[in-house]
Amino acid sequence: MSKTDHNSVYEIAIVGKAVWNLHSLSNEGTVGNVTEPRTLTLANKTKTDGVSGEMLKHMHVEALWSLEGNKSNFCSACRELRPERANASKEVTTKKASKDAMKTALQCELCDIHGFLVERPQLARDSLIQFGWAVALPGFGRDIHTHARHAVVPIEEQERKEKGNWGTDKCSIPRCESNPNERDLLKIKGKWYCEDHLPTAQMLYYRPTRSGNYGVVSLFQAWRIGLNDLTMRYEPQINRTERYKLALKAYQAMFLRPDGAMTATRLPHVENFQGTIIVSKANHPVPILSPLRDNYQEEMRAIRDAINKTEGEAGPIELLEFASMKEFAEKMQHLMEKTTPFSVSFGET
Repeated sequence: MSKTDHNSVYEIAIVGKAVWNLHSLSNEGTVGNVTEPRTLTLANKTKTDGVSGEMLKHMHVEALWSLEGNKSNFCSACRELRPERANASKEVTTKKASKDAMKTALQCELCDIHGFLVERPQLARDSLIQFGWAVALPGFGRDIHTHARHAVVPIEEQERKEKGNWGTDKCSIPRCESNPNERDLLKIKGKWYCEDHLPTAQMLYYRPTRSGNYGVVSLFQAWRIGLNDLTMRYEPQINRTERYKLALKAYQAMFLRPDGAMTATRLPHVENFQGTIIVSKANHPVPILSPLRDNYQEEMRAIRDAINKTEGEAGPIELLEFASMKEFAEKMQHLMEKTTPFSVSFGET
């Protein structure tokens, strides 16, 4: 194990419990006119609600893209937030050799941090950012709400009698009191209707709303920033520290304002986020314990003490606990200001 450097970070894990109310961030899909919420089965066979890791990763990608003020730091595909990333970037796909394609792809911050898969030349990079499901703890709530969309039935026969020229025709609605001299008369499906009584089409649809305390787990492999997976060397022209800070800033942003499915009408009421940021400051994989356990923070302290036993406070594992959104933002800001990404030494070529 390399000597611990308390200013450099090998890996970071975020485990915590986020209270999200009245949201619909992640759904199974729509069957007919019903949108189904996510349902998960845990090890103890209980059913619960969840937000997929894909949705959480998408939140981080969008936050990272938004926070980068200089979009030229992205490849042509990522500037447009295309999900294919490097596989849709001509700068990469026109390269004949995989080593050249990898070197080019790593110049893009988003491709470097969130990974990609290129068909030709064959090339792959695992994401440095990983998310598990956000899993609702016992006590979550669900509702299905009925909504209606109304629209005027189209005038199929394109027949219209202007006001004052109804002749012997009249509105099909019984006891219609519309003044023929003030309203047009229109024919729809063989019947006449005045402007006041045009038939409408109504479509019912059903949308879920959920509330709960969600267990969240995520891993950030900071040591891999700018690392060429083919040569196992860091690309020298990449500013690894700036990319590190950008990734942390995106974490901060996504939990301060979650953004996923149906936020146009179901923007989550974020109530709280509490948990632990686990930091490894030597080449030691960061331990992760699920917040589904009631005593996960106490257990994480015991794990830290066991790993750091021989070195004490100089050990590789550090815990940054937070009890609120404010404290989470402060802890992440501390990491951005005081730490840098760990660099693995590969020796001489």
